[in-house]
Amino acid sequence: MVLLKTTVTGVLLLVVGILLLTVASQYITVEVQVVQRHDVELHAEFLVGDVVDRPYSLPAGVSVFGTLDVTQAPTNSSSDVRFLVFDSTNYQSWAAGQQSSFTFSGDEQGSSNFTFNTNNSGVYHFVFDNRASLFKKYVSLSVSYNEVSTSHQPDPRVPYVGWGLSAVGLILLIFGLVRKPPITWA
Repeated sequence: MVLLKTTVTGVLLLVVGILLLTVASQYITVEVQVVQRHDVELHAEFLVGDVVDRPYSLPAGVSVFGTLDVTQAPTNSSSDVRFLVFDSTNYQSWAAGQQSSFTFSGDEQGSSNFTFNTNNSGVYHFVFDNRASLFKKYVSLSVSYNEVSTSHQPDPRVPYVGWGLSAVGLILLIFGLVRKPPITWA
């Protein structure tokens, strides 16, 4: 004679645990965000007389970041330059002297960092405006962006639950088969 309820419970937990280990772990997933860094310009050095335009193609909805180092040409000492970033439409308006809006703007002095987000995909113009100075400037530029993508991957916790249920089910099964039910005397 065996303990029927304990044995059946043990068998059910063992079967559920084995199913979690073998089949269900493929279907139970979690959403994972992966951040990928893309280097647009690792290191560019150029001379700015009046205005320099550096166009770069960027995707929509990414965080663009970089570093900028500005030095004065004759003395190589730290200096400043006006730094603007436009999308294609606003750059055309700005170049024609019309009203335009920029994505990023700053009067950069020496070494500095910049960050902005893109709204649309397309060409973005990095403009260095030095018309306020009599001296030419050396500019060192690096530009990168982070792209966030989401994917579904199997949940790594499911096998632990499967092993736990299998172990408990096996213990209950063995206990139910080995243990004798109590005999009640009338």
